[in-house]
Amino acid sequence: MNKRLLTVISYLGYFIIGIITVVLSPSLPFMIKDFNISLGVAGAAFTARAGGSFFGVFLGGILADKFGKKPLIIMGCLVQGLAMAAIATTKSWSMVLLFFVINGVFGGFLGTSLNTLVADIYADRRGAAMNALHGVYGVGSLIGPVAVGLVLTWQFGWRLVFYGASALWILYLLLILTLGLSIPESEKKEDLSGKQKQIPVKSFLLHPIFIVLVLVSFIYNGSATSLVGWINTYMNKMQYSTFLGSGMVTIFYIGLTAGRFLCGFFSDRAGFSRTIIICSIGSLAFYPLAIYTTQPILIAAGVFLSGLFLSGLHPTGLAYANKLFPSSSGTVTGILSASLSLGAMIVPWLVGLIADNAGFQAGFGLGLALLFILVAVAARLIYQEKKSNTDIP
Repeated sequence: MNKRLLTVISYLGYFIIGIITVVLSPSLPFMIKDFNISLGVAGAAFTARAGGSFFGVFLGGILADKFGKKPLIIMGCLVQGLAMAAIATTKSWSMVLLFFVINGVFGGFLGTSLNTLVADIYADRRGAAMNALHGVYGVGSLIGPVAVGLVLTWQFGWRLVFYGASALWILYLLLILTLGLSIPESEKKEDLSGKQKQIPVKSFLLHPIFIVLVLVSFIYNGSATSLVGWINTYMNKMQYSTFLGSGMVTIFYIGLTAGRFLCGFFSDRAGFSRTIIICSIGSLAFYPLAIYTTQPILIAAGVFLSGLFLSGLHPTGLAYANKLFPSSSGTVTGILSASLSLGAMIVPWLVGLIADNAGFQAGFGLGLALLFILVAVAARLIYQEKKSNTDIP
């Protein structure tokens, strides 16, 4: 299969991931009402999905390097489709959480495999390719909230949303099987005997620049997922319409998408560490506008600009990590994606707990506090880069 077709299939998969990832946020107020649960209990949905994803992306990266990406892509599509249909069917909140865990695990398999595939295909332009891939995710995330908002506004119910997500994964799986994917694997380093050898995970975890990249992914997704995950419910509490709340999610992903394509344009030229610190400072500057104002136009401006600057952090980090360890692209992608999932697993849940007791602005303050730390971490990245002179193995 040629490079162009593989790229189209990979980007299509990430486009679908973008659509489906955001269905929880606009559906959540209706799920809260249907299951008669509190904000804190509802926040466990984010934790369940991200918890499954944490194990899925970490394990998936290792399995992709060992067994190849194709089996993980197929399993990821099939099981996610079944899990989404099960969420739509069940009447038990406990079962909803269980199926979110399952969805997260196999979504992690799929996402890691697609990231690794693109990193392998475009080894000479990883910054542009990874930001473009995640930009396509943003395009899907623009469409998802609008589609879900219309379904919910027309009172078809949140369960139809999840049935639709299930159908998308099954259709994508059928496309892959019809085309007969032939996927190239990562280039491995060879020892003197000519045998391929894998860099041990310990080498990643002890590398000072890689440690910083792990922190960047964690903080980015903790703050971003808190904002986009709870913004619908926040707007609902202020008596704004469901459609306006869904629109805020769309506005965030407009900023995210635009930012990722912009980062794709200049990240390889400006350098990965400079791109990360610019994104860190910008997100810290505009996040307060989204969470400490009450007028829709100001909230929208803050949401857009936060998305714009948060956009390049994770994909640029992925490109940097794959540059450091090109022979183990699946494993490094899995570790960074696991950190990403850990941020989504912990921070939005804590935001929900704080919001239950002290209000949403106090809850969102946790995401803002993390952005202060992110700026310090990004500055440390530049320092560490100069100190180690990007010691690429």
